[in-house]
Amino acid sequence: MKSLEQFSFYSLIALLIWLPIPLGSNRDWAWSIAEIWIALQTLSLLIIYKNNLPWHYISKFKWLLLPLGIFQIWVLLQALVLPKDVVAFLSDNAYALYSLVGASDYSVSLDRTMTLRSLLRGVSYWLLVFNLILLINSGRRLKYAVVALVVSGCVQAFYASTLVLVGVKESLIWGLPEKSIATGSFIYKNHFANYLMLSLCLGLGLIVTQLHTSESGSWFIRWKRLLSGVLSSKMLVRLALVIMVIALVMTRSRMGNTAFFAATAIGGLLALLIYKTKPRALTLLVVSVLAIDTFVVGALFGLDKVKQRLVETSIQAESRDQVVIWSLDIIKDYPLTGTGMASFYTVFPGYSEADIGFYDHAHNEYVQFAVEAGLPATVMLGLMVLYALFLSLTTQYRRNSHTMKGLALGATMAIIGMLIHISVDFNLQPMANAVTFIFVLFVCFATSILPARDATAKEFLPLSVDKGS
Repeated sequence: MKSLEQFSFYSLIALLIWLPIPLGSNRDWAWSIAEIWIALQTLSLLIIYKNNLPWHYISKFKWLLLPLGIFQIWVLLQALVLPKDVVAFLSDNAYALYSLVGASDYSVSLDRTMTLRSLLRGVSYWLLVFNLILLINSGRRLKYAVVALVVSGCVQAFYASTLVLVGVKESLIWGLPEKSIATGSFIYKNHFANYLMLSLCLGLGLIVTQLHTSESGSWFIRWKRLLSGVLSSKMLVRLALVIMVIALVMTRSRMGNTAFFAATAIGGLLALLIYKTKPRALTLLVVSVLAIDTFVVGALFGLDKVKQRLVETSIQAESRDQVVIWSLDIIKDYPLTGTGMASFYTVFPGYSEADIGFYDHAHNEYVQFAVEAGLPATVMLGLMVLYALFLSLTTQYRRNSHTMKGLALGATMAIIGMLIHISVDFNLQPMANAVTFIFVLFVCFATSILPARDATAKEFLPLSVDKGS
């Protein structure tokens, strides 16, 4: 059973690396592979633990599991065929529309097929959290998982920037047309930029775990530390971050770049205020990312083009703001129940007041979730994210473990960056981005729960794993 448990852990790591490869897992066949993968993973865990699941340990993650679980129950209710009176009670407008077309089956969702598909993905996300809790149960495993995501982001960045610099006209794997913009194995540049932003933030946290906190030491000792740092794995991580920054700039994503640099600045400032014992190099690290990466790397690889896009952005040139404004009318009509998950592209044309082209997403996740899930369910998920952010901040304040504090800082930056980026894009729609963000939320909980010195939470888990933190 221990061998099966270790295999399941490596399979989970492989899944995290695999998800961005097939077009960001943003196609039916791609996310179906992931859903089957997660289901098989969960089945293996049930075999491993049989009737001996560590519920006491699992309960420590209840404020991550419960909101996600309740949300899936709500999506199921949206998709169910319900009695007419029940639908009329829950949503007058949904009842009126079904009556208008003379439908025989009534439901809260205005597109049951798409809502059921969304439910399958949602259940997979919930099962993924279950897998994360049981398999990433030590400081060492948590660090391995973060390293895997940083490596994945670096490989994606190297692949994307190479295609642009070489001038490849067609992607090597999928045969899709390539432009002078970095997209990696994703279709949409902003989704790729968002994935890089999350990987970069976690990578920064990984570097912080290795920073020295000692204030004393002769010049000889300091130079010795500097040289050992240059020759250590920390420098490899730093190099990976430089490669990812290059690719992020080359995406020409306005908000992707803005979100990363804002998250770095805000997260770094919060860390300097919260840390009881501040690493001497923390300030230097943040400054180097903001200054060196921005002005040196950015100048070489096209930050000026990103700046130009920001300057040229105007309300007259953008139609996304109109989509958001008209979507507010949908929220007014369906404030409690929403129109059904994944139903935006079906409902929005009825509220569009001009020919602005086809929009299958609101380009604002706050608005889209409110449209599709309703305000109560959206607020519940929002509170879950804010609680995870709070946990990451308290971990940086109260814990002494360099590993836990550094990874918590990386998660803090990632959440801040995501909250900024999703205000103008739909970055939670691709499975690769959604799963990576769920992993970030898990890191917030894990860094506050997992023991700093002992390898595993073995007072809760019947299976022990490799030691280290």
